[in-house]
Amino acid sequence: MAKNNPGDFDPESAIIDAELLVKYRMLNRAIETLERGIDNAPRHIGLREKLREILLEAGRRDQAAQQCLALASLHVAGGELERANERLLEAKRLDPRVSVTGQLRDLRHYTAATQEKQAPPGRKILAGQLEEISLFDIIQILENSRLTGVLRIVSASANGEIYMSNGLIANARTPSEAGLEAMSKFTGVVDGTFEFEKSSAEYERVIQASSNTALILDLLRAKDEEEAGMGAIDSM
Repeated sequence: MAKNNPGDFDPESAIIDAELLVKYRMLNRAIETLERGIDNAPRHIGLREKLREILLEAGRRDQAAQQCLALASLHVAGGELERANERLLEAKRLDPRVSVTGQLRDLRHYTAATQEKQAPPGRKILAGQLEEISLFDIIQILENSRLTGVLRIVSASANGEIYMSNGLIANARTPSEAGLEAMSKFTGVVDGTFEFEKSSAEYERVIQASSNTALILDLLRAKDEEEAGMGAIDSM
């Protein structure tokens, strides 16, 4: 059994206790046991993984999503970007209201040296479904992590590549457009797949913007104005 004295707390004992409670279908007691354990050892990944697992079994998806976010933070702090990405995507699936960008923005321990060690050039380090996480969220993750590489998009509305240099959009290409015209096409993407491949070489800054957010907002405004103008013409 987990000990009452915080100084003698044993996370593994708390996990064993929780598993025993689950065996006898006392899920709420198991959850309480793990929550007390996390109060004593908030950075213990095993405790949070077991709590996430039991919360899912109990149908408490929103709370499981919060554990996924906490786990993602711990994985990024440890330089395990791929595992962090898995938990971020899971959090978004479990509760679409969660913000994955806010979680990564506050991670102080994720350094360029860790990125280089964990993600050598040419390695795909992010991939997933655009129905589960928005393209804007993906771009924000790359910007916050100051990554350089190619973000490949396959979607019904646009296929192509977005080139990132130190987290900023440097260029974009579709089969028929390049630069801002191609990037404008990607702002309408809401489905399909994505993958990001890290690169050691930076890309020429064909697209110039102070931030990715400013760039995307400018493109969305231009698209709205264009659609409003077409509507005015059609109504004449």
